[in-house]
Amino acid sequence: MDESQRYFQRVAEQWDTLRQGYFTERVREAALAKADLTPEMVVADVGSGTGFMAAGLAPLVAKVYAIDASPQMLTVARRNLGRFGNVCFGLAWGEALPLADASVDAAFANMYLHHCADPLAAIREMARLLRPGGRLVVTDTDRHDYEWMREEMADRWLGFERAQMKAWFEQAGLVDVAVDCTGQECCAEPRAGGERASISVFVASGTKPARHSYLAIGTSVLESN
Repeated sequence: MDESQRYFQRVAEQWDTLRQGYFTERVREAALAKADLTPEMVVADVGSGTGFMAAGLAPLVAKVYAIDASPQMLTVARRNLGRFGNVCFGLAWGEALPLADASVDAAFANMYLHHCADPLAAIREMARLLRPGGRLVVTDTDRHDYEWMREEMADRWLGFERAQMKAWFEQAGLVDVAVDCTGQECCAEPRAGGERASISVFVASGTKPARHSYLAIGTSVLESN
């Protein structure tokens, strides 16, 4: 178990309350606006946590795969999303997702990449899932210098430069890449006192080129609600 798993094991039951101080529903709205969702779509929510993004997706699409590496967070997600019959859950690392190539119309990752050991590998893995024309949408924080967030919140990365995020999307084979402001900030205070973090949040989006041709192969190991 790595530090990120330990952190979310500790805070799973309190995460929905904690999260409200870090980011709001307006971040989710900014992500949804980038995806051009329609009711027949199948989508993935990677690093789903307690289901914040999935809760916004489920009323809009045919199926949502909610995937996270923390059993404790998924336990809360099942409770939070119990009213939806179109959500399936999977326990997996973001670098090895249990879905076939070209199996979803859109993939989302909210405040997930800064916990990844290898963000580019995670982006490539999410891009692998996309059907031609499918969209990847990532929301995360801009680069910052609040070092205390590594220890207290198990952040591997202190946010990201937007130019780097754009380059990673392009290296993953995506086109029409854009990294925009959400107009929101992630705010947090260190437990021991000190400088309060206030960090701008971006939304990055890109499209799987339609010229690529894939077969949906493999077997899903996700379970329905």
